[in-house]
Amino acid sequence: MADDPAVHPVRPTRRPTRWGAVAGSVALVAVLLVGTGVVAWRGLGGPGEGAAAAEPESAGEFGAAVCGVADPDRYAALAADAPVAQVDTVVAELDDQVPSALAAAGAYLAALSEGVVSRWTEDGDPLDPARVGDAGSFALNADGTVLAATGPGTVGGWPLDAAEPATEWDLSGLDRGEVAAVIGWSAGTDAWAAVAFTGSPELALLRPDGEVDPDGPRIEVGWYPRFFPLDDGGLVVMSDADEQSSSITLTRYAADGTPGLAITGPLTTGSTNGRAAALDHPTGVVTAPDGGLLLAGPTWRLLEVGPDGVWRRIALSGQGQGSAFTFADLTPMVRDGSGTLFVSPTEDGLSLNRVTTDQLDLLLDAPVTWDLNHAATMDTLGFGLGLSSTATDDYVPAGQDPVVTFDVDPAWGRLSGDYLLRYRVTGDPTQPVTPTEGTLDLPPGGGSVPLDLPAAAPGPYEVHAELVEAGTGTVRTATCLRYTIGAPGATLDPAGLADGADWGGAGPLRGVQLAAELGIGSHRVQLDVGALVPDPAAPASATGLDLGALPGAEEDDPTAGLSAAAALAARTGVQLYVQVGQGGEAEHAAVAAGTWGDWVRVIVQELRRAAPELHLWAPWNEPNNTGFGDGGDYVQQVLTPFAAGVRAADPDGRVIGGNALNVVVDWYRQLIEAGGCAQLDVIGIHPYTGFNRSWQEEGADGPIGQVTELRAALDAEPACARTEIWDTESGWWSDGPANHWQQAQDVARTRLLMTTLGVTEWTYFFSEGGWGEGGFSWSLIQVGSFVKPGALAMATVDTVLAGRGSPTVVDTGDGAVTALAFPAATGAAPTARQPGPDPRRDQPALAVWTADASTTLTLTADHPTTVTVTDLYGGTRTLTTDQSGVSFPVTGAPQYLTADAALSVTAERPLLPGTNLLAGGTVTASSGGDPAVLVTAAGAEADPWQAGARTADGPDVEPWVRVDLDRPTELSRVTVTSAGIRCCTAGVRSYTVEVLGTDEQWREVGAVTGAFGDRTTAVDFEPVTATAIRIRVPATTSRGVRIPDLNYSGQYGGLLPAWEPVAAEPTWPLSLQRLSAS
Repeated sequence: MADDPAVHPVRPTRRPTRWGAVAGSVALVAVLLVGTGVVAWRGLGGPGEGAAAAEPESAGEFGAAVCGVADPDRYAALAADAPVAQVDTVVAELDDQVPSALAAAGAYLAALSEGVVSRWTEDGDPLDPARVGDAGSFALNADGTVLAATGPGTVGGWPLDAAEPATEWDLSGLDRGEVAAVIGWSAGTDAWAAVAFTGSPELALLRPDGEVDPDGPRIEVGWYPRFFPLDDGGLVVMSDADEQSSSITLTRYAADGTPGLAITGPLTTGSTNGRAAALDHPTGVVTAPDGGLLLAGPTWRLLEVGPDGVWRRIALSGQGQGSAFTFADLTPMVRDGSGTLFVSPTEDGLSLNRVTTDQLDLLLDAPVTWDLNHAATMDTLGFGLGLSSTATDDYVPAGQDPVVTFDVDPAWGRLSGDYLLRYRVTGDPTQPVTPTEGTLDLPPGGGSVPLDLPAAAPGPYEVHAELVEAGTGTVRTATCLRYTIGAPGATLDPAGLADGADWGGAGPLRGVQLAAELGIGSHRVQLDVGALVPDPAAPASATGLDLGALPGAEEDDPTAGLSAAAALAARTGVQLYVQVGQGGEAEHAAVAAGTWGDWVRVIVQELRRAAPELHLWAPWNEPNNTGFGDGGDYVQQVLTPFAAGVRAADPDGRVIGGNALNVVVDWYRQLIEAGGCAQLDVIGIHPYTGFNRSWQEEGADGPIGQVTELRAALDAEPACARTEIWDTESGWWSDGPANHWQQAQDVARTRLLMTTLGVTEWTYFFSEGGWGEGGFSWSLIQVGSFVKPGALAMATVDTVLAGRGSPTVVDTGDGAVTALAFPAATGAAPTARQPGPDPRRDQPALAVWTADASTTLTLTADHPTTVTVTDLYGGTRTLTTDQSGVSFPVTGAPQYLTADAALSVTAERPLLPGTNLLAGGTVTASSGGDPAVLVTAAGAEADPWQAGARTADGPDVEPWVRVDLDRPTELSRVTVTSAGIRCCTAGVRSYTVEVLGTDEQWREVGAVTGAFGDRTTAVDFEPVTATAIRIRVPATTSRGVRIPDLNYSGQYGGLLPAWEPVAAEPTWPLSLQRLSAS
């Protein structure tokens, strides 16, 4: 501890864009580059490179549990100096095609590709190949001989030095059909190989002397059988239940042919929301060190199952922290005496690689970044075990009771009594949901067993379920099923939506349906100009268009999707607009050739021929990020010819111009000065925040201040003064326990704040899908999976605001609390989410929330009344109040109050009072930059103060901030506001408050422990006259390294995510926005 007196030991009690999550961390950039086919097997870092595997130390405890995670360490960062696996390249250059099979026997290796079995020594030295023609399988003997089918009823053997088979086994007399496969399995005998047939389950064995033993084991198979010889002498057989591969089974046979473990799973599961894992078709199966199995593929994963078939560990190609490895898609896999062999992509092709058992442990233990996409693959109970509901996207309309079942394949009956399911059902932590929990036995005969669920009320719920060893209590696997219950009057109907669900966003008709049902109110159709206009430099003509490239195109009608979407938008009032181009090569080529405006005219003409309701058109997505960093150049080269083309083809057309990435006010000023307002009807903005922060966290530095400044710039130019501002793209990703819930809060709060800023439309990015930078998911509905809290919040706030005018800001006396008073709705038709009359519309509404804090207000009315409180998700309750008031708890989740009286809310004990008693004080810290901003009126806003990595004495693992008051002052509350934890800054989890009295003695007056969702927290204490206060963060241990006890990631429950290694010198230091006292 430097620069401060000793105290009592602590007791536990640049302005980023939406790409901030990428730009803010080199480590995350590395995560984003995986899958490029480039891998450095050696030199992956650290003094532990190539070290033997050891059980990594614990990452620590969650600040908030992550639903579906069995082991917190699975996705948490390792220490920066953790051992790194060494993977050895055996054959540096394979053919361009991934081999269909690998084999290892004795001192030899072999691979089958396009009719040729390549052979090598175990060290990778090349040997003569065996040309086996159209044989689809082969066996490798310990002396290097290759055995493969030479005809329908014969098998040949190619020794190392022979170009032709030297031995031939004739099986045609067995009358078992044709040779189906030659298998490198001896069935516990001295045979060289076994042969499977198309017409019989009984195998034949091939003897070294050329004789055939017809009495091999019986192996029952279904469709598409495949055989995997094991290095322990056993065999795994894969086959499908039917031609459609509705079910796939892996059966393990002992060396003597006795059947044992059977694993069954579907080819696909439809939904990944808590369901049993899909088995698909593994391309490689070998033994695991504990006697279980390792299953490779079919795409980019390596799965370990125990001897009983229960999932153990899973590694994803290229995804592990430090110990990353890459699997080629569809790689086979085999074990030899030195390790496990598999095929990997390289810069120039493919290579054959080997990893030893101890290094394989490092690969399987390597943490992976948690996000919804990875969780869909990794957070599952296993094959044949899962949770489900019958509702599409697990969404249940109001008035219906949800049903969630534990589904058990009959094959699991053998383990009934050995394992049980333990579950807990929770809701949004800001809502009054009473959790339910329980345990279930595995039914001996399989089947579906219902879970106990909380009482049905509108909102989102999470079912965390664990597969537990009954005898030891060890949690083996876990999963999460998320379900939602709609609000009364909501019309979201996932089962009734049109086709067009896609990872990258909904198709035109489906998108308009969702915009109407979720209250988004607008939908963007993005045109791919490069596909639509094959030759953009050519003279524009309708014949030069490839209309088959239109979104929603059908084979016999390329404009079908757009036509139906436009018609529906006209009926429902959804603002459907078409964005022509994304700043790609084709658009630039058209601009350079002077054909841009003409092509726009032709495109608009052709689209309106099929969809005459289309009248909204936007040029170029985010031009300031795609070649037009000067807003004036954009007006001249893009906007002006675009507007001319639109108006020539659609006299009623409206142009949405701008659409820049972030609200870069100087860029928009350049647009205004270049006369851009004459070329557009609406200004489009993309007001993303940095690091997934909320608008209010960034304050005047972020969209709130930027939009205010833009509005002023528009109003200062007469030609622009009446121009509407639309948010044509923005949103928040929802991965992790902070983002999952706070996306919903952001949606509602931002929609409310837009009413104060004059932003009249918002095209949320995006209604349904799974895509997002960094692998994170921005959508309101996870495609084919579940409806997120944000979807319910959007529908609710839209219903509340429908028909209401602009609000007035209510002074609550607390800077942490926002209250907006809206007039009663007038003249508005019922919305799609509220088809019937609602008496609340005839009453004024008061929206109340905090900027990520929990506190209690006093709610009063000018006369006794009953208040209806609508929560974030559309649930309602009532309370009574009058002039004397009633306590009213508030959080970051907006609540909407309606009554027949004038309502008011005030803070008796504000978290952020108008007068900060720390203002004017001298602020110092254990490390980092100047912390004086922490006691200013606005605080640090979008540029939080951060502690440093070191003090003069070493790493700053117990950071502190001290404020010396300008005079002795009586204090009884200290409030700390930290930076948000949504992405890449660390916020407070635990801290102590110490006060320096007039007697010059430091005293600890209180502490906060376990903070997570609230950025602003307070410590109350008996009044004391102080000359200084100090906030101190304790240290904790993660992976054996002492670090500050902070919430490092809302994405992963407060632990450092896999892509940010745990370092002795914190790479994510304490980040604060404001300190206050009263």
